[in-house]
Amino acid sequence: METVKAFERDGKEVDMILSNYVYDKAGKKHKKVMNYRSVLPQNQILDWDRAKKLRLGQYILMHSVIYRTEMLKECHLELPKHTFYVDNIYVYYPLPYVKRFCYIDTNFYLYYIGREDQSVNEKVMIGRLDQQIFVTKAMIDMYCLEKDVKSEKLRHYMRNYLAMMMTISTVLCIRSKEDENLEKMRELWQYLKEADGATYTKIRHSLLGTLCHLPGKSGRAIGTGIYSIVRKVVGFS
Repeated sequence: METVKAFERDGKEVDMILSNYVYDKAGKKHKKVMNYRSVLPQNQILDWDRAKKLRLGQYILMHSVIYRTEMLKECHLELPKHTFYVDNIYVYYPLPYVKRFCYIDTNFYLYYIGREDQSVNEKVMIGRLDQQIFVTKAMIDMYCLEKDVKSEKLRHYMRNYLAMMMTISTVLCIRSKEDENLEKMRELWQYLKEADGATYTKIRHSLLGTLCHLPGKSGRAIGTGIYSIVRKVVGFS
């Protein structure tokens, strides 16, 4: 953390620190390191306009982010109580308040996955689908992205993050094979459409959005095929 201390000594405080994290999955010898080397220069003060667009798989997750405490207080971040998956809110909501940040190419966090009782286990997530949808709707309510987020690069990233959340909820609804959950899936997409029509259009007609809406049983089978990709990105087990 000498880099951050040096910034502070120079009076250049950062709102966010990004670092690498490691996926350690039970039964797997290889540990996957998630990093941002291809899009962010190291040990420099950055703003959103200086950063390259983050690619699929380079999401800012709780495992990779440290926020300045005072900034979190200033933006009045509040997390729902007694709810799973609120780490997405913790990461997503403060982003428009981040003016300066830095990337440190160090593996700070070891994320162990693969336990059957873990909250990111697929069966557990389907059992808690209502909470996953609740968190996704809460994120939709936070911003009208096209109006409230001024930086085009940050807006692009936040739209991708929301698309990932929509995809997770959709795939879990499909994989549950319950008619009730398929209706919840349709209601969720309608919720986004009514809340932020421009963002809905861009997510709905993206590759992920298209795959999630292919018609018929064969279309649903293809839609569930994207589950393996999403699982690798966000660390499902």
